[in-house]
Amino acid sequence: MHILFYSFMTGFGVFMFTSVVVWLFRIQRYIALHGERSACVAFNGAIWRDYRKARRIADKAGHKPAFLVLFERTALMAVSFFIAAVLTFLIEGLR
Repeated sequence: MHILFYSFMTGFGVFMFTSVVVWLFRIQRYIALHGERSACVAFNGAIWRDYRKARRIADKAGHKPAFLVLFERTALMAVSFFIAAVLTFLIEGLR
């Protein structure tokens, strides 16, 4: 149980770190280049607010940058790994 749980948590950490890096270096810059303010700290859902803001800007421009696709995929994988870790912990705890 421990190895599987820690593997899922490691996957969560890796994908969450990757999505934060994409947010930090690409999404914030994209928002600033289009004249809007982005969040400066990654607390309180700022990453998701900035993602929605960047998505709105991209929709108005009629394109979808590759870094938004990368952010969506890495964030989805992070959430998937977290859910798998929680389920593994709960199922093994019932044994």
